[in-house]
Amino acid sequence: MPKGSRRLIPVSERLVEELTPIARRAGMSVPELVETILSQAVRILRSRDDVASVLSDSAVLADVARLGMAPVPLEALARVLERAEDDAVEEFTSSVARLASLVAASTRARGLDDNFALAMVLRALLPGMAVDIVDEGKSGKIVVASPVLSGSRIRRFVHAIVSGVVEGFGLAVNGGDESPGLVVVRFKAAG
Repeated sequence: MPKGSRRLIPVSERLVEELTPIARRAGMSVPELVETILSQAVRILRSRDDVASVLSDSAVLADVARLGMAPVPLEALARVLERAEDDAVEEFTSSVARLASLVAASTRARGLDDNFALAMVLRALLPGMAVDIVDEGKSGKIVVASPVLSGSRIRRFVHAIVSGVVEGFGLAVNGGDESPGLVVVRFKAAG
């Protein structure tokens, strides 16, 4: 196909109807919006294969940025938490846990599968940590593992983030465990 030529790609009428107000807000036509979305997606997908996770990760990271959260190297955060005053650590931890709950609630409102969305939010908020979700029907647990989790304060911090996310998904925290390198948060259906 010659450079600069165009190709028609069938799109459902429902999707065009949903794109129309978005394009209008952006000051674009629907074809311009679709072209912009596809060109950005192609750039991102050149280095990643999972289209769904790329798009959903970007939505979570947009919420994180909108709420004023900022990425911090985890090893540096662990050192700061271990050296800070008790009151400052508690205030910081509860503030971040509240924001984590808001990010989770916003993600849940998008109507994604809960386990997928839960993993997506935890992956965004705890980068570089291994996060496993064990779903046992009406209950389950989230296991977070990382060498960074050696100190008690960083473990409590991660426990608070995971608990905030669990609550943001409308679940109830049902205990947990911590040991060097590991944080486990148990949850159950609320109510």
